[in-house]
Amino acid sequence: MTRSVSRRTVIALVMGCLCTAIPARGSDPPTERKATLQPETRARLTLQSPISSKLSEPDDVVTAILVEPIYVEGELVLPRGVEFHGRIVAISRAKRGQRSSSLSINFERVITPSGAVPISAQVTAIDDWDREETIKADRQGKMKGGRRGEKTIDNVRKGSEVGFSAGIVSAALGGAAGASGRLALGLGSALVATGMVAGLLLTKGREIHAGQGSILRIKFLKAATLPVIQQPGTGRSSGEEKK
Repeated sequence: MTRSVSRRTVIALVMGCLCTAIPARGSDPPTERKATLQPETRARLTLQSPISSKLSEPDDVVTAILVEPIYVEGELVLPRGVEFHGRIVAISRAKRGQRSSSLSINFERVITPSGAVPISAQVTAIDDWDREETIKADRQGKMKGGRRGEKTIDNVRKGSEVGFSAGIVSAALGGAAGASGRLALGLGSALVATGMVAGLLLTKGREIHAGQGSILRIKFLKAATLPVIQQPGTGRSSGEEKK
């Protein structure tokens, strides 16, 4: 009898230890809910560091902050203020002959409350509020600085003045040498035209400048799977247990 009781006691103790070691099923952490952000989704970011087509270089890091939260079917996936990390993928300075600068920026990851998530997004435009202008990108994501209209007019004016002065001198010299008035006039007109063309060719295109606080408009090129931060109508983060 004593041996039988002892065996039962040992078995009871072993079972008690096993029950204590195995966690209750209800204490398992909840599965993180995720949602997929579709391609062509648009967003606005605030630039955190200045960019210049004259000073920046390819692969320079670009950091920006999300202006407005992004939802997928009513579920919050990217709250306002999350950080986007990207880089300059192509850049060129403005050159003479009215050849403008160009710039392309892609974003490659976003820092969510759950950690970094890879993305593929492209800058479609830069809104520069200080200069009250928008620089738009083409389908390949290339933004161009355009032409410097006021500088072009100024250089053409200066070139024409130089050409006009040279024309007067040429006409005077031609008259002194006995050349006909028509020939002298034609030579003067040619010099004026040459001066205007020279002024145009000497003018550089516009550089692209985006200061801190400029707005970057982006679109997602590929779908991105993101953790749900808050479900609609609950007021709680995804995975939060009901109390």
